[in-house]
Amino acid sequence: MQVLNQKKKTKRIKKSQLVLFGSFLVFIGVVCLSWNHLKYLREQVFEDVRIQMIDDDFESTSDREEVVTPNVENVEADTSEVVTPKPKPNYNYNYIGYLEISKIGLKRGFVDKNSKYNNINYNVTIASTSNYPDVENGNFILMAHSGDAFISYFANLYRLNIGDVAKVTYQKNIYQYRLVKIEEQPKTGVVAIHRDNYNTKALTLITCTKDNDTTQTIYIFELV
Repeated sequence: MQVLNQKKKTKRIKKSQLVLFGSFLVFIGVVCLSWNHLKYLREQVFEDVRIQMIDDDFESTSDREEVVTPNVENVEADTSEVVTPKPKPNYNYNYIGYLEISKIGLKRGFVDKNSKYNNINYNVTIASTSNYPDVENGNFILMAHSGDAFISYFANLYRLNIGDVAKVTYQKNIYQYRLVKIEEQPKTGVVAIHRDNYNTKALTLITCTKDNDTTQTIYIFELV
């Protein structure tokens, strides 16, 4: 009888340990998910501030003949008055424009091609071979991660259909594009962009294909 009671006691202890271990794993999972969500929310706050800084710069330069680079603060004053510019908050980098696709709730900024933050692990990234939106018949090429991480800025591109609209704000101008082509290519480290019309400005978005680790999807837009 004593041996039987000891076995029951041992089983109860093991069961309790399993329950405790399972609860610990659930707790770790919740913490990881919450942490990723908190990082996403924090990034959204900074994103809103950076984009607002662009809009503020555009408004402040709207009555000038020349376009002033958003990262440079230009102060006009006569010799009789000294004007001290207000310092801008430091958020590590400033955007030069932003991409907006209302259908999927996307609004993300981009930095200059030469910035060290023009990196897929920081931002929506301008490809090295890309033209800027103001180049005649050029192709503005942007890349970003897809997936579940907080830096997966192109996670919802798969929801787009031919005819959907994207907007790019750059140097005080808004460029509106319409999606004309979607294609997939194998991940080889090289992307071939096949435009059907080279007589207009284009916007190309590149990201990993949803639920497929071996291909990437290219979305080609043309200026409306």
